[in-house]
Amino acid sequence: MPDVTVVGASFAGIAAAVRLARVGHRVAVIPERDDWADALRSELGPTLSFPAPWRDLFKKSGRPAAGALGLHGLELVADDGAPTDRGERWYADRDAYGESVADAWRSFVDEADLTWQAVRPLGVEAELTPETSSDDALRSVGLHPRHSLVDAARALPHPALRERVVGLSRERGLDPADQPAWLTSRLSIERTFGRWRLRDNAGATHPASTLVDVLLDRIADRGVAITSDAPSQPAANRAVIDTRDPEVRWHHPRPLRRSDTFFAQLRALPPISDPREPGAFAASASSAAGAEPWAQLLSGALAAYAAHAFLTGENIHPTRAGHTG
Repeated sequence: MPDVTVVGASFAGIAAAVRLARVGHRVAVIPERDDWADALRSELGPTLSFPAPWRDLFKKSGRPAAGALGLHGLELVADDGAPTDRGERWYADRDAYGESVADAWRSFVDEADLTWQAVRPLGVEAELTPETSSDDALRSVGLHPRHSLVDAARALPHPALRERVVGLSRERGLDPADQPAWLTSRLSIERTFGRWRLRDNAGATHPASTLVDVLLDRIADRGVAITSDAPSQPAANRAVIDTRDPEVRWHHPRPLRRSDTFFAQLRALPPISDPREPGAFAASASSAAGAEPWAQLLSGALAAYAAHAFLTGENIHPTRAGHTG
């Protein structure tokens, strides 16, 4: 009988399951669909823009990423495509658009660095709390209750730069007018961590979806059961983590309705844990960290920490300095 049931074999669900199994829990995962592994593969593109959550997942669930990838004859290497480094990006923009445009983009992403630092405690590295998500607290770290990605892009002097900003949502099929301006934090992530590819021993590159095969090995190594027959209700000695996506999505706030601002929408996202439902936890693409696979890994980690604390009273949440870099 498992002491943790994970409902849904999403990135968040697998991340929570293997972490909890690593610290001694009996874990069962109930997939929503038979082809769940293929569904995970479909969420990953050719490259990774934020490898730190993947490395952290492998490290905290057993063999570190380099060793786990090595068993498949793979390694993570920096992508040699479009420049992401601060200096290289500036020179590329200067050559393409002129020095003033290059300066504008560099300053814009410098501001995005500050935004990334502001959003890290807001469901990325820690659960949201009434204190961290109050209007005053969110304004104090520079976030705006109504500005969208479209509003943020208007500050840029060239259409190519504005397209980079709105492209943060369009590449996922979302309307940039419905996405909060603080998602410019993704620009900081890409510049800080770069883009990465998987390469095999012969020098051939592989899509990031190959990581799912490595995850399947980790699930087996940790003894996580994939089953349709596991208890799905929490109890005093059993936690349930629901990773099915309720599809709560951002929408453009109405300027005259305080109850519909992006701040209010942030607080309305499904919480990792709810004091009214002991033993029940949630982590999905609708969690505060975001919908990207790396963000789901971080939401799953928070759910794992909370479930472990519920079952054992032990806090295994790492310090910020050791988490997402």
